[in-house]
Amino acid sequence: MPNIYDSNASERKAYLKDINEAAKTNRKSPLRWFWLQSGDQLDLERALNLGFGFPAVIAVSPNKRMIATMKSSFSEENVNQFVQGVIAGKGGLLPLTAEMTFRKVDKWDGKDAAPIDEDDYMYDDL
Repeated sequence: MPNIYDSNASERKAYLKDINEAAKTNRKSPLRWFWLQSGDQLDLERALNLGFGFPAVIAVSPNKRMIATMKSSFSEENVNQFVQGVIAGKGGLLPLTAEMTFRKVDKWDGKDAAPIDEDDYMYDDL
């Protein structure tokens, strides 16, 4: 997902609705679903080549060490087509070249980002 500072709560909830609907449609498939906020897992983003923008959808097979990246625009329909293509072996698989590790981050509170407090930045060192 886009970082909450690059988006807002209603936009993120709409993205999550599409993901949840696609997960329901594909609930009998051997997939697990999760989402990450851009910027919270930079090492993982680099390992998965996610430098092209968010939201992004990636299918990962840790056992086979392969990944597939959805190249179409983000929508419930496109996520479903992507998932079906990956399951059918048409996902354009690439090797997973790095370990997938996750940093612990705070859970999203469901709200817009808090305003950045300019007092938090010290200009005395300039």
